[in-house]
Amino acid sequence: MKDILIVPDVHGRGFWHPALDYPGDVIFLGDYVDPYSFEGISETQALHEFRQIVQFKQDNPERVTLLIGNHELHYYNRQFSAGRYSYDIAPQVTEILKGETTAGLFRICRQIGDFIFIHAGITSDWYERHLKEFQPLGTTLEEQLNNVFKERPFIFYEAGLKYRGGLNNTGSPLWADCHEFDDEAEPFAPDIIQIVGHTQQRGDEPVFTRNIRMLDVRCLFILKDGEVRKYDA
Repeated sequence: MKDILIVPDVHGRGFWHPALDYPGDVIFLGDYVDPYSFEGISETQALHEFRQIVQFKQDNPERVTLLIGNHELHYYNRQFSAGRYSYDIAPQVTEILKGETTAGLFRICRQIGDFIFIHAGITSDWYERHLKEFQPLGTTLEEQLNNVFKERPFIFYEAGLKYRGGLNNTGSPLWADCHEFDDEAEPFAPDIIQIVGHTQQRGDEPVFTRNIRMLDVRCLFILKDGEVRKYDA
């Protein structure tokens, strides 16, 4: 397996910039905009970083993967706007996500071997709840999930009640809280390792469990020799 540089949740931060000089494949896990106010990053700055990331993808269409996060999801449909939704930059973000020349740059997930890259992670509960809906839409899990977003995007707006204030037992692959995996007896696919962001971890260290690599700690990672580790640029 070739090495893959992984960029967790950006939220307007600049830690992703070393990816511009990385010669191999780069996967962004989503959440490019909607900065945290306490970090002092403006919405305008976040939009600027997002545009740079999109340009990076356009310049390297085969090497760079841009996944959709929940903070992109609500710009697809304002009816489902959630925390830190920005009315000021919403028109620009929506145009990028849904525009004729840029909509095709984004996807829900990417699977490489036994690893699936996805913003928040697939819970067994959500997988079983919607299996009949996405299973006919492709021969692989990657095809199914990317295609169902085009056909039935509303199932990705589901959030879990216990940790995220939603209406379901667990959230969608863009909304699942990391603690929801602790509550499940078994992973949805024991032979697959999910590489996710979404739930910001305390401190600077990622959290690894049996089938999940939770990387939302504001730094770059690399998948090398089947192991995820911090990337030293």
